[in-house]
Amino acid sequence: MIFIALGTQGRNFSRCLKTFEEVMTRYDITEDVVAQVGNTKYESDKIKIVGFLPEAEFQEHIKNARIVVSHAGSGALFSAIKKGKKTIAVARLSKYGEMIDDHQTELCKKLSEEGYLVDGTFDMFGAWERIQNFVPRPNDFKCDLPKEIGKTIDSYLFK
Repeated sequence: MIFIALGTQGRNFSRCLKTFEEVMTRYDITEDVVAQVGNTKYESDKIKIVGFLPEAEFQEHIKNARIVVSHAGSGALFSAIKKGKKTIAVARLSKYGEMIDDHQTELCKKLSEEGYLVDGTFDMFGAWERIQNFVPRPNDFKCDLPKEIGKTIDSYLFK
């Protein structure tokens, strides 16, 4: 099963779902795909759409997923990383009205550089190809990653 987590933001993130449906078509993906979409309105005949999930059920979907595709919210990403899941992160972008700024791109970039996930923000097709043989870095966090991410976000938000 592939689990897509779009978070609970009030802004639409249907771009992620539309692009993933294109990935499904191109790579002939036939396994079950479940998406927790929050406030995003989307209909699909390829993806099972669920609005909101209780936390325990959300965590169970991540646990059972072969691959997680997630918006770049830290809660969802770190849940997948802690469970050792192959994860594609897709940042919400301001140019599409998905976020007020592009701070999520920094989180995707840093976690990708550190080997925890694959960044699919600008190339979901390439990310899908890379995730097949990707082995996520173990959840060690000895690199002070949470501290570095906090500094990066603070420096971006409080310029």
